Amino acid sequence: MKSKLLYGLLFLTLACSEKAAELPILSYNYVDGKKEVYKISDFKFVNQDGDTITSSATEGTVHTMNFFFTTCPSICPPMRIKQQELSEIFSEEKQFKQFSISIDFEKDNIEQLAYYSKIHHINTSQWQLLRATSEAQLQAIAQQLKTNFRPNEDGTDFYHSSYVALIDKQQYIRGFYNILLESDLHLLEADIRRLLD
Repeated sequence: MKSKLLYGLLFLTLACSEKAAELPILSYNYVDGKKEVYKISDFKFVNQDGDTITSSATEGTVHTMNFFFTTCPSICPPMRIKQQELSEIFSEEKQFKQFSISIDFEKDNIEQLAYYSKIHHINTSQWQLLRATSEAQLQAIAQQLKTNFRPNEDGTDFYHSSYVALIDKQQYIRGFYNILLESDLHLLEADIRRLLD
């Protein structure tokens, strides 16, 4: 009897663990009090090689998106190191990509993005640096990614988040991770593997 009770408890525990392991869909807004689910869509960026990257080009891949800028003196360098770790971990995985979007529309032209990727040895087949085609487009993708940014008062920096968004193959946001925290980085790696599987 005791063994049956133990097996029953073990089964319930495992079942609850499986359910808890499912990632939520975080791509939604409330419109007139109703929850509306959306996909990350309708963007058109240019990467460090001058190639156009659209939302349709990211479909079918598990990918992260975040904001940065090449002259960032504060959180971008440690974020870059963590993203390079991810790039190395998933270097053989063709269905995983990283996309970092520059928020410095004035300074980060294609040449600057190419230079930055070269001096920091960024594997651009797996991790692409993107430039928006307009300021309005930057604001639109920030809204989709549930974040924002703004220039510092003295113009030397931008206030922006150290979070990355994890997006699945169907273009739904499945999580937000503070990549500067080791615990979040490990969770992000585990969740990427879960979505790839």
